Amino acid sequence: MFLQMNTQISMRNLLTSCSKAITAERNNAWRASLGKISRRDYLHRYQVKFIRPDGSTIMVPAAEPRQTFQSAVDLKQLSEDERRQRLAARKPKAKITKTEVIDDTFDESEYMKFWSAPGQKSTKK
Repeated sequence: MFLQMNTQISMRNLLTSCSKAITAERNNAWRASLGKISRRDYLHRYQVKFIRPDGSTIMVPAAEPRQTFQSAVDLKQLSEDERRQRLAARKPKAKITKTEVIDDTFDESEYMKFWSAPGQKSTKK
């Protein structure tokens, strides 16, 4: 019994070593060259320009297609004027209400000549 079990183990090791020599093992989503990708989310990444707080830029892969995105700035490292400007830009802007003034100086008698009957002459004042 021990001999039979030992031969089965050695045969199994021999088969796995032969199969590894023949085929390349891929432990990722692209297991086969033909067929469907067995991943729920595709790993397509978009190259996006990332702007650092010091103004330098680098290209990084991102999940969403954007042109640029910028990292947050530490307010403690800014000068007092820059800090005030940034804090003022964060505050909501006051809404401007427009009041329309309707100029009601329409004089109907100026346009009477346009809608008089086609055989009549318009009266002038």
